[in-house]
Order: sequence, then C-alpha cells, then structure tokens
Amino acid sequence: MTELNIKNLLKKYGSHTVLDCPTLKFGQGIYWIKGGNGTGKTTFFRVIAGQSPFLGELSLNQTDIRKNPVAYRSLISYAEAEPQYPDYISGNDLLDYHLQVRKADPQLARRITESFGMTDFMDQKIGSYSSGMLKKLSLICAFTGEVKLYILDEPLITIDTAASTVLYDLIREYSAKGASFMLSSHQDIDPAQLRIQACFQIQDRNLQLC
Repeated sequence: MTELNIKNLLKKYGSHTVLDCPTLKFGQGIYWIKGGNGTGKTTFFRVIAGQSPFLGELSLNQTDIRKNPVAYRSLISYAEAEPQYPDYISGNDLLDYHLQVRKADPQLARRITESFGMTDFMDQKIGSYSSGMLKKLSLICAFTGEVKLYILDEPLITIDTAASTVLYDLIREYSAKGASFMLSSHQDIDPAQLRIQACFQIQDRNLQLC
C-alpha cells in the first residue's frame, strides 16, 4: 500500500507563492491532477518527487523527505512532460543508468521497450529522436524498476494511440501490484481504461477536489 502525506507545503519563487497546501493525504490509487498552464502542476510534481525545495512536511510510506531524502526519492519515479536528455547519449545508455540505480530487472525493461516499439532505436543517439520517441523513452525509464509512486506529467502528449494503449496497460499492471499514480493531462483520461481514485484541480495555489 502507498500513502503520501503533505502538511503545510509552501512553494515560492521569490515573493510569488505558487503552492500553499495545508494538509493533503493520498492513499492507494490513481490520481488525476488538473490545472491550466502556469497553475503549478509541474511544480507540485517536482516538489513531490524531491526535485524542488519547499517549506513544509512531506512523507511517503512514513519515509520523511527531510530525515531520509535518498530513501524517499528511491520510492518515486517521475516522468516529465517534456523530457530533456543529453543529445550525445543513446537510449540504451539512459536505460542502463536507470537499471543500475534502481537495481531493476533487465528483462522487464526489454519487454516494456518492445511494447512501445522502441527496440530498434535504443542504440541511436537521443539527439536524433523525435518528440514522440523521447516521450516513449521517458516512460520506459519511468517504469523501469518497481517503486511506490509513479508521477507522470502529461504522459499522453506526443504519443500515438498504440503507445497510449501500452501506457494504460502498464498503469493498470503496476497499480494492481500496489503502486500509486499521479497523472496530469490536458486530454481526458478514458474512464474505461483507468479507474481514477480522485481528481484534483489546482485553484488558488491549493489542490482541491474536482
């Protein structure tokens, strides 16, 4: 089971407050985070993923980010909306890095790579990838290794219908094994594909139930 606890989360850029979330708790499930451009969705995800400093308290499965930052981050996988990687490395170079860091199963990674139709491109330099290939690579890396919380920022953009089907299958598979998900999407999430635990929208710098 997965439980994310947030208390008095405050995120500012200079004097501008982006997020001000007094108390939030996310249990097991798939969550959809909505909000227009500039409302703070990506900032919220980066804070939760341990990639951006903030004020307040944050813990996942009782692992506190302040007391055990490395252990906390090891429980989370984050795929950005617009992934950026060094042009001079190959897809396999990046995937091998994730395999080593997460001590993941190479066979599972190969299966996911094949499912996304990326096997023939993994030895190519990332600089030659299209936006759709970059997105698929980021999702392959995100699902490499089993963690407690998967954060997928706009996972449906730039990928085709076949890749979307693969993505839905993976979310259902990993969710059935006890993982939780936070998704953002400007596109509607097909309720026939995913059972959403709850939908939140960022309004007035706080997350509120839709």
